[in-house]
Amino acid sequence: MDLTDLASGTHAVGVCHPDWRGVRTAARSFGVPVIESPDLDTDGGTIIDRLTSARVSMAVVHGMPPGTESFLARASAAGLTTGAVHYSSPAQHGAGVAEWGQVTMLLNWLSDGALHRLGFAKSGVAEVMRALGHEASFVAARPPVMPEITVHDFGAGTHVGVFGEMFWRKNIATQLGAVALMPDTKAHVLEPIPVPYLQTVAHSVHGVVPWSQFAAILGSVDLNMYVSLAECLPLTPMESYRLGVPCLISQTSVLFRDDPELWNRTTVGELDNPSAIADAASTLLSERDETVARANAWLDAWDISAARTWDDFVG
Repeated sequence: MDLTDLASGTHAVGVCHPDWRGVRTAARSFGVPVIESPDLDTDGGTIIDRLTSARVSMAVVHGMPPGTESFLARASAAGLTTGAVHYSSPAQHGAGVAEWGQVTMLLNWLSDGALHRLGFAKSGVAEVMRALGHEASFVAARPPVMPEITVHDFGAGTHVGVFGEMFWRKNIATQLGAVALMPDTKAHVLEPIPVPYLQTVAHSVHGVVPWSQFAAILGSVDLNMYVSLAECLPLTPMESYRLGVPCLISQTSVLFRDDPELWNRTTVGELDNPSAIADAASTLLSERDETVARANAWLDAWDISAARTWDDFVG
């Protein structure tokens, strides 16, 4: 949002990086104003001046954009309550300092007093932090409000979205292998396939496009796959179901977990087996309409409980 549009007396404002799509979508899901900055070292002073002049009470940083440390220190010194919501899973923390180092910094800032409230979007992480003596909260992303879309006609056959970045945690190669096992099926991906033997899988590359355009693509396929190896609280599956398209996911988040039948329909446990993913995808397609309706009913209930976690965090 433009800083000039900020209403006076707003209680809480989110801050995030403009190019981090998942974090940006999660930040906006809470229904509060969100200010975007690629560099809080550069923009932080201007943002804090506007927040204090508008009598904002709390600034919540989503993810860790460059300059987060200086922003939290300056915001706290200016009298703002500061919060941070982190989006990662402990499986990622085991990958090296680039992952666990962020959590370490957040805990240090919490201890030093520059950060007043710390939230984690991955269920179970806040409990670990509290067990280790740190104040932390579970802050669950709400299902995004999706735009009206114009559905694309991708032609005959079955069209499967595999919309994730091509790095290990997103498990794209395995899912493309599953598409190869599904008759008359075409994959739709974000970026060119770098794995040589998978380049012959029928596919279309859509690139990284603005969110409204991405939503139209996401809502135009027959099925989306998001069978990642580790996950925080995935937004793409929620977006997919809100657009009326089933999405096969991995058993790595809280999505649908407390509804055993829905969990069994929408998830796959053997994450590195293309055949298991293809079988689960085919079953999900055969139960498409009932599953989409049931998933959206679940998301309606989740929205209420997720909003409560946000209200508790900023209250």
